[in-house]
Amino acid sequence: MGKLRFCQRCVYLDRRPISFAGRPYLPAIYAADRNLVLRCSRQTEKSTFLVNTILYEACTNPGIQMLFVCPRQEQARVFSHTRLIPSLEQSPLVRRTLLGSRRRRPQVTNLRLANESALFVRAAYHSGDSCRGLSASLLLVDEFQDVAEGDLPVLQETMSHAQNPRTILTGTPKSVDNHLEWMFVKSTGHEWTIACPHCNKGVILDERSLAPTGLACPDCGAALDPQQGRWIARNPQATWGDGFWVCHPMVPWLNYDEILQRQRAYDLAKFKNEVLGLSTTAGEHVVTREELEACCTQAPMANSLEQIPAAERPKLIAGIDWGGGGTSRTVMVIGYMRSDYTFQLCRFERFAVTEEPDRVLHLVAQRCKQFRVQLIAADGGGNGHVYNRLLLDRLGWRGELYAILYSAADHEPRQDGALIKWTVNRSASIGVLFSRVKKQLITFPRVEDCGCFLDEFACEVAEYDDLTRTIRYSHPETQQDDALHATNYALLLAVLSFSDERRSIFDCN
Repeated sequence: MGKLRFCQRCVYLDRRPISFAGRPYLPAIYAADRNLVLRCSRQTEKSTFLVNTILYEACTNPGIQMLFVCPRQEQARVFSHTRLIPSLEQSPLVRRTLLGSRRRRPQVTNLRLANESALFVRAAYHSGDSCRGLSASLLLVDEFQDVAEGDLPVLQETMSHAQNPRTILTGTPKSVDNHLEWMFVKSTGHEWTIACPHCNKGVILDERSLAPTGLACPDCGAALDPQQGRWIARNPQATWGDGFWVCHPMVPWLNYDEILQRQRAYDLAKFKNEVLGLSTTAGEHVVTREELEACCTQAPMANSLEQIPAAERPKLIAGIDWGGGGTSRTVMVIGYMRSDYTFQLCRFERFAVTEEPDRVLHLVAQRCKQFRVQLIAADGGGNGHVYNRLLLDRLGWRGELYAILYSAADHEPRQDGALIKWTVNRSASIGVLFSRVKKQLITFPRVEDCGCFLDEFACEVAEYDDLTRTIRYSHPETQQDDALHATNYALLLAVLSFSDERRSIFDCN
């Protein structure tokens, strides 16, 4: 029996069987059977979900050890005494299974149940030290955004001996730098998406869909019914686990006027966090997810040279952003400049942080050979100082490798042994890339193939630097932008090659 069906049949809320009426978004969440993160608005039944999960796991997996963590001891006490224990005591079958003939109210900090299951309840605002020494196979963390930053690995150590360890994180977002957002980015990142009945565009429930009288398509203005949505994953290939974004416009117990009233009463950050369930940033996002998806074609990610038009194959360029340091991944892109001056990306590829450097070099060289790439633009700083020359050695060809160095000014490319070093203005070059996105002068493979890579463009924010009177582009520490830089390197070289090609044609004439 699945968790949702179990709860409908066995769990009571306020002394009545629990009801999930008007919540078409819940079955997928309750069916998730691996790591899970819920990024939610306030009061969207996060605690109910956690209680139901605890009761289901305890009843269906006798002997299971569970650890529930929240930031403060008072929150742990309120969760136990007002949510968990009442559901446990009011649900007849659950009570008989887990409490047996016990008459006294159970002790909740270390809750030992009749079928040998156990639940440990702890607080971890400053650190996860209170959980050391415990053993569990299921970790549940509520209000994860306020739990001590960097302590999730400490909490997960409690599951080091579990055969099938699982982590469930729930919380309300704050800034994009918060660790809740980071975990959501690592997940499948499901968004409740409504197909517009007029233009058929998929609409998510952010501030652009809030019209004066109801939810509406931001493109054509047609009215939307949140009950008719479906989950679409932004990162379907995620290996960490599943993620879902739940917000007030989805839930059945809030009427639309209440949402508009909160929009008028709350400041922007509070409204986005607590009503829309979205993270906020101090800077301005440069391009939106919608603008990026508008640049996607129907073509799949190229897995072979044969999938690229024959006339364009000699013009292929690879862009590489080298990773390193235990957190940054290597990302490689392959594309070419079309005759209409549109840069077409054919392939994105990332190499995990855990890959050995020698293995990464081998895979990058192998991909360059497979696509017969003759021009490479790669990160010239950091690990690029070493990797670029090693890559040339592995390729053993007479093509050109440009080592790109970001700076505040531009300098002409110059030969440096086997490499060509090129110093470019970081902000100006990234600005050109974003301008191409807005004008659709750059194209990507289809959304379902490169969706998670697009997030590495959309996360970038622009901040005005009063001291230098320039725009500075940055990204939250909790998110990666490696695909952006790999694309920027390739675009820089494509523009240079395109200009040289045009100049050669002009000289010949």
